[in-house]
Amino acid sequence: MQRRLLLLVFLLCSCATASATHIVGGEFEMQHLEGYIYRLQLNLYFDVVNGNPDALDQTITVSIFEKGSNRLVRTEMMRLREQSYVPYTNIDCTVGQLVTKRLVYYETISLPPSTFSSLDGYYVTWERCCRNGTINNIVRPEDAAQTFYMEFPAVARRGQPFVNSSPVLFPPLSDYACVGEQFYFDFNGSDPDGDSIVYDMVTPLNGFTSPSMPAYTIQPRPAPYPEITWRSGYSADIQVQGNPAIDIDRQTGQLTMRPSQKGLFVFGIRAQEYRNGEKIGEVRRDFQVLVLDCPRNQTPVVVAREQGKKNDYQQGNILRISSTDPNRCLNVLFTDPDLSEYVELRARPVNFSRRDYTFQGVTKGFINQGSTPDTLQATLCFEECFDTEGKVYLMDLIVKDDGCSLPRQDTIRVSFVVEPEPDAPPAVSLSTNKRVFSVQEGDQITFDVLGLDPDEDVVTLSAEAKNFDLATQQITFEGKSAAGRVSSPFTWDITCETLQQESYTLDFVVRSTECGKEVLRTETIEVRTSSTNNLPTLSSDQELTVVELEVGQPYSANLFGRDVDMDPLSLTAAGEGFTLETYGMRFNSTGGNGEADGVFSWTPTCEALQNEKLQVKFQLAEDTCSSSPDQELVLEFRLKDPNNAPALSTDQQAYAFTLQLNENFEANFNGLDVDLDNLLLTAEGEGFNLADYGMAFTGAGGVGEAAGKFTWQATCPAREGDVLRVNFTLQEDACVPKPQQLKMEFTVEAPKLADYIPANIFTPNGDGKNDFFEIPGMPPEFCSATFTSIRIFNRWGKEVYRSTSSSFQWNGENVNDGVYFYVIDYGTTTYKGSVTLVR
Repeated sequence: MQRRLLLLVFLLCSCATASATHIVGGEFEMQHLEGYIYRLQLNLYFDVVNGNPDALDQTITVSIFEKGSNRLVRTEMMRLREQSYVPYTNIDCTVGQLVTKRLVYYETISLPPSTFSSLDGYYVTWERCCRNGTINNIVRPEDAAQTFYMEFPAVARRGQPFVNSSPVLFPPLSDYACVGEQFYFDFNGSDPDGDSIVYDMVTPLNGFTSPSMPAYTIQPRPAPYPEITWRSGYSADIQVQGNPAIDIDRQTGQLTMRPSQKGLFVFGIRAQEYRNGEKIGEVRRDFQVLVLDCPRNQTPVVVAREQGKKNDYQQGNILRISSTDPNRCLNVLFTDPDLSEYVELRARPVNFSRRDYTFQGVTKGFINQGSTPDTLQATLCFEECFDTEGKVYLMDLIVKDDGCSLPRQDTIRVSFVVEPEPDAPPAVSLSTNKRVFSVQEGDQITFDVLGLDPDEDVVTLSAEAKNFDLATQQITFEGKSAAGRVSSPFTWDITCETLQQESYTLDFVVRSTECGKEVLRTETIEVRTSSTNNLPTLSSDQELTVVELEVGQPYSANLFGRDVDMDPLSLTAAGEGFTLETYGMRFNSTGGNGEADGVFSWTPTCEALQNEKLQVKFQLAEDTCSSSPDQELVLEFRLKDPNNAPALSTDQQAYAFTLQLNENFEANFNGLDVDLDNLLLTAEGEGFNLADYGMAFTGAGGVGEAAGKFTWQATCPAREGDVLRVNFTLQEDACVPKPQQLKMEFTVEAPKLADYIPANIFTPNGDGKNDFFEIPGMPPEFCSATFTSIRIFNRWGKEVYRSTSSSFQWNGENVNDGVYFYVIDYGTTTYKGSVTLVR
């Protein structure tokens, strides 16, 4: 290879040089950081050999446009952050004519959804002039500019975040191609979101910058952007001439060509991003490839051969390795026609991913260093657990050299079926033949557990409870592991806790790992518990369990609990749906070994009478390992209250009375109850208060009897002719009281003024007879009228006497005999008359 490299260097030095600028190519990237924060990055590739160092920008300004309207949304300034050289695939193939630097510009930016929610998406661009003047496939390359272009989707859709990062593209092209030689380069990118990437060749964009304006000094212009102009014989489909011309695989991103002439060629690649069948973005990369006349590099050769056989394996045949084959290996021979060549062998699974195979022998090194051709040999061996599970596996055996510009390689695809080596499963056994154990408290189960593996694999022994927790029982067993054989003793002490469950199931499991798969075997035992416990008894000194009681009737019952096993007993009582305290019930009990006694007592009250029946449950519980169900006794109480109605009487013979105005009235009342309930007498007016009419009632109550007195001086009713009704009620303090009532009605007769006609003559002569003008007995009111005044006038209308008392007396003093006129005023009416005074 060294001789070919010297020739290549000579050819490169003889190439004519021409002035050029600096830009090789590049592409945008956008990475989602958090929320609506992103990192925007431009990777720029710079020709160190032909470039102008003064054209290396320290900052750039990129433009973001809305795709649907081509509206400029905003610009972002980005600083140069990183610089590095693009490495060759093989450092020994380095030539001075091809040196590329990678310049990285980036900034952290915010893309708020209020601005970046257009469903058409957005695109970011940066334009710069100019390209290398030595490019051979475009017109006037020294005047051609570049437009770096990337599309990205809205950051929110339908009000929800739409998170996306652009594809992280393939590494930059770092090698040159050779005329007539197959050239390949992996341009495959990756997508952080798992989106699909589709690749194709596109014509590079030129844009609007120029030698006179290498960078924008005006507002950036939107798409569409002018493309570069191809020279004759070149196009988007033939960007580098050859057989075949340069092309890229749509799915894998593998770039291939066999160029037919040397030179420097620019080409464009587009990576389109799809999610669920919808295109959401794209990234364009412009780049250039150098094609040289290179010394011929021969292709290495690889063959495979089954061990023990002389003939080489023929691709397409199926190799079969059974589980009993002692030989699980394949010989691999590889060489290269070139002298002093480095070759390297590797295996690449095609339709499987497992890696349990190894190479033995020589897999890489220099050959043909002498006058005799060399062949290296390695052995590919499949491990004992390798198993294709009846399927045909495919594996590529690849040998490659380190020739320039790119290594050549040869591949043979081997089809094979491999069975794993036989492996006997482990076994588990117990030192006892019993698998069902019947136990009582105090018993002990003990035996040894043994695990075996015939292949001396590591076996692990364990115990697994099926229907209980091992930690709750007095079980002693240690899980162990060992190669081929392992043993562990098992002990179970049967305690009171054990008897709380009727049956236990326990598995003893032995495990071993065979070819990465766990194999286990199980032995199962069942433990059944039993008890000789006798039931305790609960009784009472009352024969009836359904008891009828009257309110206030005392009741008591003695409860007795007994146990022949002399287990500790406890006796409790509880109301069904109520507490004993609610209705004044009491229960006192004592407990002990073999016996428990209790006393229940109760005197029913009215509060309990509201229930149709009350049940009290007495429970006898024993404290033993295998306790019997609680014994129960239920007393049911049905309550009744045979109450007799009290009697109410009065000393009045009638219940309707007509009274004269101001007439006094009195009535006495008596109440009696044969049940001797507490009695109370009350009186109440119908629609009025007794006090408003001057009525009074006094009552006294007691056990079985009550008395009361009603008094009244008749007054005018609210309306003339009204009937006043008074209810007298005898109340009793009983669960279901039966009150008695007596009603009296009162009518008041008021006097009429017409009944009081005064004398029409009086003789005030001092003889003691008829000396005054008066109206004896005239009341001050008549219910509907109230006396206001009396005035007396002479015949000329002069007032000679006035009085505001209805009991007035006029003696005629200081007036002459004659006829006088009077006016009696009762407010609502007046009465007039005359009287003659004669002495």
